[in-house]
Order: sequence, then C-alpha cells, then structure tokens
Amino acid sequence: MTYITEVIMVNILSRLPVKSLLRFRCVCKAWCTLISHPQFVETHLRQQHKRPVIGLVVPHSVDDPLHKDDLAVDLELDLGIPNKRTTTVLDSCNGLLCVVDCYYGFYSLKPPQKLILWNPSTRQCNHIPCPSFVGYKNCMYSFFYDPGSDDYKIVRIFTFLGKDKTGIDIFTLKTNKWRRVEETHSSVIGYWSATYFNGNLHWLAFRYGGYGEDERSSMVAFSLREEKFQEMELPSQRAVFGLRVLGGCLCVDGLYTNDKWVMEEYGIKESWKSLIAFPYRVGDGSSWKLPRVLRFLENGVLLVLHDGKLVLCDSKNNTWKIITSYCSSAPYEREVGLYIQTLVSPYGSGDRRTGNQ
Repeated sequence: MTYITEVIMVNILSRLPVKSLLRFRCVCKAWCTLISHPQFVETHLRQQHKRPVIGLVVPHSVDDPLHKDDLAVDLELDLGIPNKRTTTVLDSCNGLLCVVDCYYGFYSLKPPQKLILWNPSTRQCNHIPCPSFVGYKNCMYSFFYDPGSDDYKIVRIFTFLGKDKTGIDIFTLKTNKWRRVEETHSSVIGYWSATYFNGNLHWLAFRYGGYGEDERSSMVAFSLREEKFQEMELPSQRAVFGLRVLGGCLCVDGLYTNDKWVMEEYGIKESWKSLIAFPYRVGDGSSWKLPRVLRFLENGVLLVLHDGKLVLCDSKNNTWKIITSYCSSAPYEREVGLYIQTLVSPYGSGDRRTGNQ
C-alpha cells in the first residue's frame, strides 16, 4: 500500500476550495485536526492569494446571477440581523467581511448597534463590541489585517463635532477591545472609505483656510506602528473620492471628471497616473450614481459596481457585461461585499473553531 506523507497531503488539500475542505473534515479525525489547524489555514490563505476564487455578497438580488469559474455570487446574508435591507458591508480582508446592521452613512451621528466579522465561506461570524458614543459630525470605518502586530483591526476615523480635528479609535481582535489614539489631525475627513496599505491607513481629507481662501484637499496617512499622521498630495485639487488599493497601488476616483488615478510610487505625487475614464452610462441605463471599481481581474478586465448592477468591464475594448442586478439604496454601493474564499476564523488566528457554525 502506498502512503502519502503529510507534507504532500497539505500541499494537495491547501489548493482545494473551502466547500470541499469543510466536507473533508468529516473523513477522519486526523483530517479534521489538520484542516482546522491555524498553520493549515495560513497555508490555504497563501494559495488563495495566488489564484483566488472571488466571492460576492449581493443582498436582495433581483435577477439570476451570471456565474463564472473564478467568481461566486452569494445571495444570502443571514447574520441574525432583523432588517437585511439596511445591512452594509464596511470592508473585507482575507476572506472576512466587516458588516454593520444599519445603513452606514458618512454623516451617521451614532455608532452601529451591531458590528460583525463574518466569513461567508465557512458561515462563521463573530459579533464585535461596538465603539462608545463620541460627538462627531462625520465618520468612517476600515477593517484590515496588520502584519506588524499579526492582528485584525477595525478603525473608526471621525471629525469631532464643532472642530476641524480628526480622531481615531482602534479595535484589535486579539484584545477584543477599543481604544482611543491620543494624537489628532487638524483636518476634516472626506467621503466614505479609509484604506490600509504599506503599513499605513489612508483617507481623503479637507483643510479649511482662512477668510477668502479655498479649502485644500489631501490624502492623510496614519502609521499603525508609530501612530503618527502625515499628508500626501493628490493628483488634482478637483474633487476626488473612492480611495482604495487596486493592483498593488493606491487609487482614487475623480468626482466630476470620472477618471481613475493610481499612485505608482508610494508617497510620490509625480507618480500619479490616469488609469481609465468610465462613462456614467453602464448597460442599458444611466444614473447619477458613481461607478465603483472592486477588483482587477485577468486580461485588463475590471469588476465594477454601478447603479445596482454588478458589471465586468473590459477596459481595453470598452465593453460591459452585467453579472447581476440588485436593489441598491446607497450612492456608493456599500451593500456589496467582495471577498476571497478562505478558512480564516473571525475569532482570530488562535481560534480552533474554524468553519464551525
């Protein structure tokens, strides 16, 4: 009889999809222990980053989705939240989605009642304690993995009520607690999203000048290690929004020009490069809502959200293919979540309940 070494078995199993691995835990106790071990979860995660199977949470879909080999559309959002139509996906990281129980608006004047880390592939979720109330006039959240501390973090960035100052609250999964950062930044946060990249957290901000002076927009970077702020210049002083990471670079959108810019060299203003300009008309309709690029796919294809439609855009040929439509209620399409299918536990790397309901 031929025996397969554990190294070969790990190499084979780590390349399989999550759905198969969850079934294979029932083969024997040894396989269950292996697949649930944090080291295997990490190995499987690395394989998924090399050739990811992309998952999408599309709430309240109104038609049948078009499936692709490397794209799975999940139409369920069952997290014990009474009103699913107000559920908002804040961010995603390593197969985990950070979800809130209410429509998350930029000018929300109170924190959410429920904050959840959810792995849609394993159906495992962790209800996170919500941050304490603080008087602010606008705020945003970000969820990411910080390799410097080997921890998942949720950050609330807010502008104090009545002040042009920005404060930060940080939640760490290892401690399961929130804390306030002492240092503040003299600016007002702008638009919806903050993005983690290169060890720093980034967002768009405004600084108001004196009488008769125009406001000045910039990108603020916050170092997670040093907990210090710095400013970076944008490609244009015209309105931009939608800061995120695409193709390993920071990217922003033009609000009126509808251009997409990428920063090819981190921190260098001259390295901003125009990527593509999208028409507002997608498919067979038009809308005031702005396109949101989710991900670069192969061969120049982009995954785009626009006006309740999930669209594949061929940037080279300027062609569009609608994957599915859904009932959108937010101007920046915050209901849709993009993730890679992994075994990562929303309870942290030391949790042994990976994949359990």
